[in-house]
Amino acid sequence: MLLNTLFKRWSYQLFSPDTIHRQTYEAFKDLLKHDAHAHDLMAELEILYHEGKRLDMAGVRAVFTDFSSAVQSMISSLAILQPGDATTLMQYHRKLDFYVRFLLAPPEQPIAEPYVLNFSDITDSGQSGNKAFNLAKLHKELQAPVPGGFVISTSSFHRVLEFNNLRPSLDGILAQIDLENTTGLEEYSRRLSALILSATIPPEVVAAIESAYDMMEKQQGAPVLTAVRSSAVSEDSEHSFAGQYHTELGATRETILEAYRKVLASKYSPEALFYRITLGLADEEASMGVLVLSMVDAAVSGIVYTRSGDDEKESQEMAIHAIYGLGEVLVAGRAVGDRALLARDDGQILHQIKGTQAGKLLLASGKLEEIPLSQAEKERFCLERNQLHELGQWATRIEELYGVAQDIEWAYTEDGSLFILQSRPLQQEKKKTSTLDTNRRAELEKMKVLLSGGQKSAGGIASGPVVVADVGSFEDIQPGSVLVAGSTPPSLVRFLGKIVAVVAEKGTIAGHFSTVCREFNIPLLIDVPHALEVLKPGRQVTVDADDLRVYDGFLEFASSPKGKSAEDHLPYTRRLKAIMEFITPLHMVDPESKDFLPELCRSLHDIIRYTHERAMQTMFSLGEKGSGRSKKNLITDVPLAINLLDVGEGICPGAREKDSVTIEEICCQPFRALWKGLAHPGIDWQSHSHFDWKRSDEIVLSGGFLFGTDSSEFASYAIMSKDYLNFNIRFGYHFTLVDTICGEDARTNFCLIRFAGGGGAWTGRFLRLEFLEMVLSRLGFEVTVKADLLDAKMVEVEEKELLKVLDMLGRLLGATKLMDMVLREEEDVQRCTDQFFDGQYTFTKPMVTE
Repeated sequence: MLLNTLFKRWSYQLFSPDTIHRQTYEAFKDLLKHDAHAHDLMAELEILYHEGKRLDMAGVRAVFTDFSSAVQSMISSLAILQPGDATTLMQYHRKLDFYVRFLLAPPEQPIAEPYVLNFSDITDSGQSGNKAFNLAKLHKELQAPVPGGFVISTSSFHRVLEFNNLRPSLDGILAQIDLENTTGLEEYSRRLSALILSATIPPEVVAAIESAYDMMEKQQGAPVLTAVRSSAVSEDSEHSFAGQYHTELGATRETILEAYRKVLASKYSPEALFYRITLGLADEEASMGVLVLSMVDAAVSGIVYTRSGDDEKESQEMAIHAIYGLGEVLVAGRAVGDRALLARDDGQILHQIKGTQAGKLLLASGKLEEIPLSQAEKERFCLERNQLHELGQWATRIEELYGVAQDIEWAYTEDGSLFILQSRPLQQEKKKTSTLDTNRRAELEKMKVLLSGGQKSAGGIASGPVVVADVGSFEDIQPGSVLVAGSTPPSLVRFLGKIVAVVAEKGTIAGHFSTVCREFNIPLLIDVPHALEVLKPGRQVTVDADDLRVYDGFLEFASSPKGKSAEDHLPYTRRLKAIMEFITPLHMVDPESKDFLPELCRSLHDIIRYTHERAMQTMFSLGEKGSGRSKKNLITDVPLAINLLDVGEGICPGAREKDSVTIEEICCQPFRALWKGLAHPGIDWQSHSHFDWKRSDEIVLSGGFLFGTDSSEFASYAIMSKDYLNFNIRFGYHFTLVDTICGEDARTNFCLIRFAGGGGAWTGRFLRLEFLEMVLSRLGFEVTVKADLLDAKMVEVEEKELLKVLDMLGRLLGATKLMDMVLREEEDVQRCTDQFFDGQYTFTKPMVTE
């Protein structure tokens, strides 16, 4: 293919030079289009990593696929301009593309038998999921009293997807999810769930499930009611997925397949999607196994935490939470059960607190029914002392088996038989990286106390405006809000991306939502009377869950309990960090260096830079190949190397045969207006004595100009006609592109600006973009910023007005040299903006914050 391209190019150069010039020009335009698209997509990937925005991994793969395709298209365009480089670049593109796709690839999805496993057959969690694996381990190694049953394996789930060809449809929807759009999340959830609920279960899977159910009924000698529960691969591990999946109670042989579909579909509930995507787990990394357990006719049920807290005292205690009836109302946060604290060393009952349960959930005739508690039940504790001791002994044995603190679900029947229903690692509060110092604590204590009391379910301090659950639209919630709710159902998990703390009138420490708040480091204060009455929407409050208080007002230190460093351990962050090593680093800096070679490209950004540079060089060599339009240099006192290409009356008559021209010999009026601003006397281009030019690479790394005209590394290129300008201005590791038409017809006039790249620290680059955005907006541009990529546009502008804008734009470009070495804090941005519009264009000294 490449030989054919080379042969055609040589033939055209010999026999049809006009053809090669037309093709070169078209290929160059295509290359610039793909270059712009590649930078857009690279900026999206940088936002995901640097700013912590969450996409499903299907979305990350889709963005990367488009990005890699844009880079490949650039190489294909370069093959027309410079065929010799294309083969090597394509080889290195394939390598880098492979590395990233390998890092993003989902795990293998086996579809072979076994489709059903008995507890005795479970040997690893990959086929059974963690919940089933943990129960099987308890049964085998401790002979623990677990209900009878079986697990529908993850292979069955994969087989359902494969049989119905669902993976492409699922990935297509998952790639569109924006976690910040709650309404959209619910719609995508509905569409995903519908795919599963309407899926056909393969005959071999149906046969395996029904056969296992028949065997269970045969062993028990009667029809069996079952609890059908999730047992996903990533569930009940370091990530709890607490309350995110559906449990179907009272399933029969006739309804088992429908119950199975419902549990599979709950994999795509809004809260489960939010939880998984926030962690950065791919959909394939949460493959769904499903437990089918004999229903336990629970008289009393609840949770044991083998350690009641993190501090030294609490770590020596275990906490038992108990309610009458089925435990669903407890873990859903709808009831506050009895609470008992036991000493871990000898099982002594240290303290008991009566709960406030009003009704109990029972399974009657295969249907759930909630009935009021009797007066006797309201007055006495759910558990006898001997049952507390029995639970304590089992909890100790189970923690010893797993070696870490456990969250154990249990139930007692009417005859006093104990069943262990679940055991998973206990999600304890994250260790706080900082606490309030004495001054901030004093500042907090001066604030008015609005509410006090309740229980700490997840510790921490955070401030923000109040938003009330079920009032208004959650689309209107501003990030950093404090959620106030009547209770704490697991469905609230979907809003954790926008809230920094939660205050609830009801709830339980043992609830699923409490577990997730501890996991996500969100302060949660529960059992707070009158919270809905006192905390009105929009009111700024500070929640101190550790001291059980809600204050009136905003405390700056407490506004963000989470930080990027706290997310470094997440799979999402680790994976993005790994792929960015092959995407964004820029090593191809100097086109005149002996190392500026296609085979030395080490990232996709390197390929973009090399390809763009070679394309620009080709365009500006057209005149040397007999086109009649020669490349010219601009004679100027401004220390910038400017290469000019006239494509139609951009150079004045009489100067078109010269190799170098002055600004007076240029007839392109948008260039003259822009240059007027760049050469403004208020911009200091000469005084840079405070830099060590022998270490000029440090200036490049800061993202600034390296002044001098001897190297094309920092040469800028202008393609011009009388009223058109495409000006690519080099800024070391970043560049500015100005594309404009400025003529008599305002309807066709426009100005587009792109500012991209930078080698400095992320903070400095961000502040520089903030300055540019502020100035350009005041000049009348529409501005959008993605990561370190800024785009601005102005359309349908009168000629005189646009010339003034281009003059100001030139001053702005001159003023931004070494800008990220000047800006240190947010306050500097506004100060520099004000100074710019006051006519001060040189910022050579770091701002000092008063």
